[in-house]
Amino acid sequence: MRPTTRRRPDARCPLRPGEPCTLCQLDVTGPQDCPLVYLVMTDDDLREGVHTTGRAGTGERVRR
Repeated sequence: MRPTTRRRPDARCPLRPGEPCTLCQLDVTGPQDCPLVYLVMTDDDLREGVHTTGRAGTGERVRR
């Protein structure tokens, strides 16, 4: 029996919903240590904007 190898899931960029993390910042291993993701997710207005954009892109109704 051949051992099965599991493929690591591709990290998704929380700032560009549905797109993979392209490691666009230097010295970053993924969204978990990306300084841009940190800045956006710690700012209430920016985080809401990202979520609103993501919902609009998936066809969900956006509340205003």
